[in-house]
Amino acid sequence: MTDAQKMVRLNLDLSPELNQILDELANKIGTSKSDVLRQAITLMQIMVIAKEETKKLGVPEANQLIVDEIIFSSEKQPKPNASEGFLETFGSWEDTRTAEEIVDEIYSSRTVSDRNYSL
Repeated sequence: MTDAQKMVRLNLDLSPELNQILDELANKIGTSKSDVLRQAITLMQIMVIAKEETKKLGVPEANQLIVDEIIFSSEKQPKPNASEGFLETFGSWEDTRTAEEIVDEIYSSRTVSDRNYSL
């Protein structure tokens, strides 16, 4: 059995924009769209393995300095709900004084001014 006979055929729906990107990549590297997708899958596999091993994937310049880090998130992070975030702060204030002592301090720190203001 040849490699072609072992291949699995997939149908893929792409937006026109992604299809154009795929065409451009295939032309730049002189290969087929299928090859571009196979290479992309291999790169994604490397990223997943690196993440599992708590490694990072980066793009170095010629001098080996990492100029771009590729961040891969396999988990969809829920968008924070503003009211939930606010409610999480409840109870975070800690003080050894009672509520009455705090109120008394606030009232005692107030000052009254005898200045005359004119507009």
